[in-house]
This record gives sequence, C-alpha cells and structure tokens, in this order.
Amino acid sequence: MSTEQVQLKKPVYDAPKAAPAWGTLPLDEAIDCLKNHIQTAVILELYTIPLYLYAAYSIKGSPLSTYKIINVVKQEMLHLGLAGNILCSIGGNPRVYGREYTPQYPSEIFYEPIEMNLLPATKETVHMFMEIEKPLPPPTGPKMPQHLLPNYRSIGQFYDEIERGLDVISKRCDGEKRELFHKSTFAKQLQTADGSWYDGDMAVITDLAAATKALDIIKTQGEGAKKGETPTSGIESHYEVFKDLHDNHSLDCYDIVKNINPEDYEEELFHGLMKASDAAFSYLLETIEILWKYDGPLRGRLVTNNVMNLMLTILKPLAVFLVQQKITKGPNAGKHAAAPYRLYEFGADPFGELKDITEKALAQYSNEPKLQEVGQYVSELIDLKQLNSV
Repeated sequence: MSTEQVQLKKPVYDAPKAAPAWGTLPLDEAIDCLKNHIQTAVILELYTIPLYLYAAYSIKGSPLSTYKIINVVKQEMLHLGLAGNILCSIGGNPRVYGREYTPQYPSEIFYEPIEMNLLPATKETVHMFMEIEKPLPPPTGPKMPQHLLPNYRSIGQFYDEIERGLDVISKRCDGEKRELFHKSTFAKQLQTADGSWYDGDMAVITDLAAATKALDIIKTQGEGAKKGETPTSGIESHYEVFKDLHDNHSLDCYDIVKNINPEDYEEELFHGLMKASDAAFSYLLETIEILWKYDGPLRGRLVTNNVMNLMLTILKPLAVFLVQQKITKGPNAGKHAAAPYRLYEFGADPFGELKDITEKALAQYSNEPKLQEVGQYVSELIDLKQLNSV
C-alpha cells in the first residue's frame, strides 16, 4: 500500500491515558504505572527525531538552517537518553526497537491532536514543528487537582505527572525501606563517562534529585516548556528555534516525497540504499536498547563503533545522498528520494543482514567513494550477538 494511502494513526504503543493514584495504588502497581509513563516519554522523544532529520537533510545551500534543526535533534537525543536513564534507574527496560516502539508516519503525537508527517523543511513543515514544541499557556481559573484529570491534555502536563509520580513513589519507597533507584543500573545508563554524550547533561540517575533535574532539562528545552520559561542553560527552547526559522529564514529544499516508503520504489536504483538506511537505523535502535542492559567489556566500543558510527558515518551520508536522487517512475517522478527512517525487522542475524543489505546497495554505486566508505564503517560495527559470549 502506498504511504499516501495510509490513514492517520496513533503510535502503536499503549500509552497511559490518565494520572494514576500514585499514593494509594499498591506500591508495586504504582511503580509499574510509573515505568509505563516513562516508557511513553522515551517513545515520545524518539518520534521527533526522524521528523526533524527528514526536514534537515532536505535543505539545500543553507548550513545555518540545517545546523539549527540538527541541534534540536541532538537535544531530542539527549531527552531520549535521559528518559531512558530514568526508566533504567527504577528497574525498567527502555524499548525503542520493534513495532510497538519504533516511529511510523503519518501519526498523531501522544496527547495532542497534531499530525506528524515526514516532510521537507518548508515553512508549513516548520510551523508543524512549532505546534509540536509550543509552550503551554499559563494556567487560568481554579487549579484542578491533577489526580482528578480525566486524561492528559498536553505533553507538558504528562511530563509534570511523571515528576509528581516519581516524587510520591520515592517517598513511599523511603517509608517502606525499599530501593527505587537501583545501583546495579548506574553503569548501564547512557553517560559522558562511556562516550554516550559530550557533556554532563546526560546524567546518571542515582536518586530523585537527579531524575527531577533530568526532567527539568527535557521540559524546559522542549515539549514541556511553559510560556515564558527559558532553559536554565540559556539555550533556546525548541519552539524558539523553529519560530526563528519560520519567521526569519528562507528555506530552499529538495522536493522530497512525503513519508517515503521503500516498498513504493523497488524499481528505482536507490531502493537498496533506502533499505540499507532503514536497516542501519534499526540496528542503531537495537544497540541503544542493549546499552541500557549491558555493562560488559564491549560497552565502550558499542558507543564508538555502533552508536556514533551509525549516526555520523553511515546514516548521515546515506541521507545526504538520497535526497539528491530523483525519482524516475510512478506518480512521484521528478520528486526526490529521502532516508525513510522506518523499522526494519531483523531475523536471527541482524549484523549479517545489515552487512548483506548494505553490500548489495553499494554495489550499484561503485563510483561514489563517500558511499563506499559507508560499507567500510558497517563492517566495523560490533555484532550484537557477540555480547552473549563476552
């Protein structure tokens, strides 16, 4: 089925609809509800990353505009990591790979009726980004107790409830002499020490104060910001970045296909590159998942060889090359291709599949040295199956 014919849908993951009674639920049940909330936050942050990358790589001849969007992507990756760290710290298992978790478009974002589509960075697209990141207006009228809310009415409200849940459950655990934040998870969280991030913002979550600080970074930089708030770091909020792009920058873009689906372009030469991009994207997500569970001797190489290389030396050159490829057949002939950022479901040998897909795709482009480098970097990735024997 063509992507254009797919009806708008909610993310597959069954997100919580309303605030639980954190203080009165049985403690184990309350902790499970908290894990469900934080897993939803992980998915929420993940959904914005392909959205912004798709637009960023569509821009022609405007390094500043591309840089501004890529910088937002970096912050969304920080938010994804922090949300995953919080979930990991309380004994959860952060998930980003699989049908329930990996983004699919078109879709509505959680808790707000905003349609998300992968599109070139036109003014209309940037306005969609503004709507996603729009600050919450200040409250008016009598304050409604959060536990009486029939459902979540904004992303910011949802993040506020996570913070409240952490606070209430942490106090309950203290009262029952139970550990909420598990020391065994500290080395498994994404952090500066293992190269997962370049500064101290990617914090290890060791207690309630660290979790609260991490949530504050997420809320003030991005989706949960309140009107008039600015991040404590002084960095522009995502809404402010996109508003500046919308109001003050001209955006010249490749006319890339909306929500491109590789299945619609099997006869095109670049079809294999789109498939390779999806496989690399999915291998990246699998690697990130494993990092939240693994603290063995290959952890450092998982970060450098897999996470960093997949993002910078594999996915980026594929995306840059694909947007320059014109479609030659079908209803979108004359438009440009793009990296799809879709789920590729691996079998028993993900690394072997990724290498095979990439080699076949690159064989069509032997005269493109930058693409041939992608094959070399793929061959240097850590086979995730190795971790079972180390």
